[in-house]
Amino acid sequence: MLADLLARYLEIYPEEHVGLKLLLKQTAAGEVLNDRRNFNGHITGSAIILSPDRRQILFIHHKLFDVWQQPGGHWEENETNPLEASKREAIEETGAHLETYLPVDYKHPLVPLDIDTHEVPARPRKNEPAHYHHDFRYVFVAADTQFKHQPLEVYGAKWFDLSAPETDRIKKTVQKLKVFL
Repeated sequence: MLADLLARYLEIYPEEHVGLKLLLKQTAAGEVLNDRRNFNGHITGSAIILSPDRRQILFIHHKLFDVWQQPGGHWEENETNPLEASKREAIEETGAHLETYLPVDYKHPLVPLDIDTHEVPARPRKNEPAHYHHDFRYVFVAADTQFKHQPLEVYGAKWFDLSAPETDRIKKTVQKLKVFL
């Protein structure tokens, strides 16, 4: 499933092949990528939540990294794909009511809008070395602008204009959103 999903993603975004080299290598090697103890790298799912008018994006202020970012988290072993993880994390962290999922490819709905591989710093208290997250980013439209953030991992949640400086962290993803605006 994952190899097919990545092949379709690269058909849509062939210029991203180099940036996905590690993920492609891990997939070809048959590594378990929904195991957060795989410190070569593992998959996370993020939700790009748009306001009903599609002019704003909902970010959380993440406690661990102390930054405003899209909601998301680890692809858990009991989930069948990263889209499920993305949706679960969005609801857990924001309490937002997700009305619509916007697939990039309606024939292949598991293909994300964006895949971003980035290094995560070591967390000695959790006995975790530095490793990589392969973040699969999916797009949802909220039913309304109401939300209630989850205070365990999140300081807060807030709607940002798509051109706000905070969106620079996901600039490539925001650029790709233009197909939905």
